Amino acid sequence: MTDKPGPSKRSGSVLTSGSRAKRGRIYSANSSLDDFECSSVEAEFSQCGDEDEEDDEEEVSDDSCDSIFDSRLRMDRFESSSRQKISNPEDTFNRPMSPDRPMATSPSIIQNYGELSDIPDSLLNNSITPSVSMLMSDALSINIPSEDIENLPLRSPPSVETSQTRVERPDNQPSEEGATSFWSTQGTMKSIDFTKTQELLVPAPSDPFEAFRLLIDENILDLIVHETNANAIRVLNAPGVKEHSRITSWKDITRAELSTFLGLALRTGTIRLNRLSDYWKKHWLFNIPCFAQYMSRNRFMLILRCLHFSSETNEEDRLAKIRPIVDHFNNRMNDIYYPGKQLSLDEAMVLWRGRLQFRQYIKNKRHKYGVKLYVLAEPDGTVLKFQIYGGAGDDTSGVGHTQNIVLKLLEEKLDSGHSVYMDNYYNSYDLAVKLLNRQTYCTGTLNKNRKGNPIELGTITLRKGENKSLFLNGVHIGKWKDKRYVLYISTEHDNEMMETTNKRGTVLVKPSAIIHYNNFMSGVDLQDQMLSYYPCERKTMRWYKKIFFHTLQMSLNNAFHLHNKFSMNSKMNLYDFRLYILEKLLPKPPQIVEKMSTKHILTKIENVKTRQKKEGNKTRTITEVVRKECKGCREKKNRVATLYECKSCIGKPGLCIECFFELHL
Repeated sequence: MTDKPGPSKRSGSVLTSGSRAKRGRIYSANSSLDDFECSSVEAEFSQCGDEDEEDDEEEVSDDSCDSIFDSRLRMDRFESSSRQKISNPEDTFNRPMSPDRPMATSPSIIQNYGELSDIPDSLLNNSITPSVSMLMSDALSINIPSEDIENLPLRSPPSVETSQTRVERPDNQPSEEGATSFWSTQGTMKSIDFTKTQELLVPAPSDPFEAFRLLIDENILDLIVHETNANAIRVLNAPGVKEHSRITSWKDITRAELSTFLGLALRTGTIRLNRLSDYWKKHWLFNIPCFAQYMSRNRFMLILRCLHFSSETNEEDRLAKIRPIVDHFNNRMNDIYYPGKQLSLDEAMVLWRGRLQFRQYIKNKRHKYGVKLYVLAEPDGTVLKFQIYGGAGDDTSGVGHTQNIVLKLLEEKLDSGHSVYMDNYYNSYDLAVKLLNRQTYCTGTLNKNRKGNPIELGTITLRKGENKSLFLNGVHIGKWKDKRYVLYISTEHDNEMMETTNKRGTVLVKPSAIIHYNNFMSGVDLQDQMLSYYPCERKTMRWYKKIFFHTLQMSLNNAFHLHNKFSMNSKMNLYDFRLYILEKLLPKPPQIVEKMSTKHILTKIENVKTRQKKEGNKTRTITEVVRKECKGCREKKNRVATLYECKSCIGKPGLCIECFFELHL
């Protein structure tokens, strides 16, 4: 063999058939691409092979081998877009096929089968012959004539139109890929009409008490009466009850007595005292006669002890003790009232510092520790529906908890064109698409780490007042810089900037989604504020009793809003509204006039005594009144000597001025 000038030689692979014709036919299928321009078998061996035609071992140069493998790779890329990435061809030549005979191999797409056997004549006789890489690979290949390979285009990157074509998933749910890769700076928002009407579904109430009875009706009162009496029997029959215990004097409660009990409980929110027993004290600093006139202290405490709402025991349902109250409130609001277009969804807290398996902590709330409520409300504070968070055993817990909560609270309001405002605890791209498919808008702040957010907004830098918006599938996600960055999402409002005036009179320019969010999001916080004015919960109560009184106050607050919206009478403030309801629950008792047989008059004690008092060398006689101990103060465990007495009372007891009026009025 003679050395060919040019690139360095390396050992070529040996075909066991020893036939150049066979080898030429194998390579001819790939002989028409850019890097390999041999058009025939003779040209191939004259340019790429050894000059000695008598020698069976052929030496292939680097350029010829590279061109052969490049042509094979182009063929394989055309056949399938899912091939593996090709490593450096220079590295693949050094891998021997077998210990006996080294052979130049193609890239990693070609599999090593050891020695290459003779190519069957049946393949050589066909006009279409696969490449060596196809013969050595177990992948499915397409045989294409060599004259057609010349016209095959190389694979180019996908066009912009192709790259922005979204592939829909079978379940019609947005994919993570679509939520992070195909956002655009221009988009159109879906137009949804509000198909319902804000209205009261029952006759309008004529007075505040009738509005209150729309929510606290006879059905719920009868339920509480039945469960409370049943629970009192269980407490009475429990082991460890002493003979003189208060429960031994239990009498079944009635609906009228329960109404009186609820009225007194609401009254404790108007007059705040630290202890429940203080409302029945006779001390002149605490004397509030209205409580003792309607119910004794022991009876009130006994009803509060036995107050119950469900006798069912379900270990899986942690909220079984309060479930009837929650369901009744939600069902009644759904039956009597349909809200307007704008809705807000947020959390509320019922204070609870004791041990509880599902106690929560929210640092931005007024009560940081307690039972968490998910509340759906109107912007004016009317509560439409709420659900208690019960921990891991809840039916909405697990993966996608926040989405499940939103869909649970909105299940009766979907497909109607509502606009729901939520904070970043709930909002996500996936939830926005689901609500949009159910004809419901959503707007609110967005967590920057939420799955599905566009990647571009995570790294962009803005100056104060600037806004950057991206759109996809009718969902608008924007980033606005105020004092700090604000990330928001909306399916209703686009990237329009609007002017607004703050409480200091300064005109500011903000995104329309932010302005609407600030106007309509505060419904739950406003409801919490109104409930805080007249709280009637007590620290010593069990957790489900605190939830009941919280629900009772929400019912009264809702009745206040419904009365002012739909009643023909003039609007009332919350204080007067509560006072009107208390007057109905606690009617004025008839006054009993006691005819006094004798007239009691506070007079000065007439009994006097004399004594001698020495003043130097002289002695002087002094006359002074004999004081008496005050009878009223002695009962209060105080010792007071007084100058006055009541001659009409038995024994003519001594009385101070205050005790005289307490005893005779």
